[in-house]
Amino acid sequence: MTFYKRLATVVLAIATVIGIAFFHTLAFALPEHEVDAIASQTTVLIAPALEEGDIKARREWDPGSGVIIARKGKTYYALTTLGVVQTKGFYGVRTSDGKVHLVEHKEDNSSIHPLTREEGELRTKVKNLDLALVKFESEHDYPVASLGNSELLRSKDVLYVSGWPIPQNQTPRRERVTEVTSLNQMPSQLHSEDGYSLAYNIQTRQGMDGGPVFSKDGQVVAIHRSESKNEHGYCLEPKLSGNNSCGLPISHIVHAIEAEDMRLSFDRSSINPKVIARGIANKSKADVIPDVYKLFTFDLDAMLRNKPSLGCGSLLLGDKCPRRDTSKP
Repeated sequence: MTFYKRLATVVLAIATVIGIAFFHTLAFALPEHEVDAIASQTTVLIAPALEEGDIKARREWDPGSGVIIARKGKTYYALTTLGVVQTKGFYGVRTSDGKVHLVEHKEDNSSIHPLTREEGELRTKVKNLDLALVKFESEHDYPVASLGNSELLRSKDVLYVSGWPIPQNQTPRRERVTEVTSLNQMPSQLHSEDGYSLAYNIQTRQGMDGGPVFSKDGQVVAIHRSESKNEHGYCLEPKLSGNNSCGLPISHIVHAIEAEDMRLSFDRSSINPKVIARGIANKSKADVIPDVYKLFTFDLDAMLRNKPSLGCGSLLLGDKCPRRDTSKP
């Protein structure tokens, strides 16, 4: 084979490799509106249950965001930051169909399960991760987010952060948003006590903590924390905070869940086009809450009388939990 033929063969081989890599990137990168549609179907709003008069009394109320990551039959598991559900009591998980699913955070952690991390040769549980799994029951078929491989992320990769921000004027109307950003630091370059090892150049609003971070192919690769510094300290090294928000890689989260022996299965497959189509068609209903205070206000006393274990279960906006007739024996 002549020199020129060898050269042509090498050039062709290189071009083929580059072409395959380019095609692979195009094949799995989704348009922004399709990632947003996936986020619309899998992102949830999580907040403490309100009782009549709580808002007028200016009770502190801090809703946050989350994402459905697993399912066992009629039981769904939503992942969020621990700070969103840290206080014992009733919480609501608002899903994309407008329903609120009530759960109770009790001492046994049966419905809201904080995650821990194991370290050392003896695999001792030494520290809570800033995460919790919220378990709720429903007959409805909700999409479960597909989980990506956060270890494959690289600097400058496009990321999409989904959540329910709180308006500065505390208006009752709420709208879910998807913020577009890019990864500033590779996971291997960062170290954090709380496990947050992704930094991306975005400052999101309060209420988006616990929301999912999607990769360009529509898979969840991290859980978001918007505040660079809070009462627990920096989620990243101080020099990397400032304009950066931080995320806890999904690979670390899966390992923590597996260490808890919860026996959950996760979806790792490519995105089902039906989820995207449903997200596009139902976006106005899924992403807008006309009155969040009304939606999360319940008669908890009546619920405890009727169903001591949980209450009315799932409620639509405007529905009331029926009271038991106490006049009958």
